[in-house]
Amino acid sequence: MIRYFSKIFIKFSGFTLIELIVVLGVTVGLSAILITYSRTGERQIILFREQAKVINAVLRAKNLAIQAYAGGGGGIDVCGYGVNFQPNAVVIFKDLAPDCSSSDNRYSGDASELFESYQLNPLVQFSQMPISDAVFIPPDLEVIFTPSGASEPLFVISTLDGAANVKIRINDAGQVTSE
Repeated sequence: MIRYFSKIFIKFSGFTLIELIVVLGVTVGLSAILITYSRTGERQIILFREQAKVINAVLRAKNLAIQAYAGGGGGIDVCGYGVNFQPNAVVIFKDLAPDCSSSDNRYSGDASELFESYQLNPLVQFSQMPISDAVFIPPDLEVIFTPSGASEPLFVISTLDGAANVKIRINDAGQVTSE
């Protein structure tokens, strides 16, 4: 009788090899989905962070131009403030000229013009950059784009592999929208 119960106990005491392989396969499948979802989410977070950084730089240049006109610390030789777009960076600069009517309204790369610089994350870049500079000129806050002719430039920030992107639009009134 003891032999009979020991055979029953051994027969029903564990999992079969097929059951273990199925459980392992399901676990690996769920882990793969989770890792993929996590990387996609991380990529979107990086893109949205960089989009916010670029929008902040444009709005900061616009605000600095308003402050310069109000006497908030621009100086007489500051004709306005602008944003220079580079493939992996955004630069806020002062538009300096002895006579503002003869200013070229662009960033020359001179250290005296540099106000602030923001580097984009190395995992993203501007994939579409229709203008190089946007300058805000007080008192009416006129917006001048370089090269001229663009009324609402659309910037696209994308991952290096091009799998995901975000868009930023600046209109000729200085309003910034994101898509």
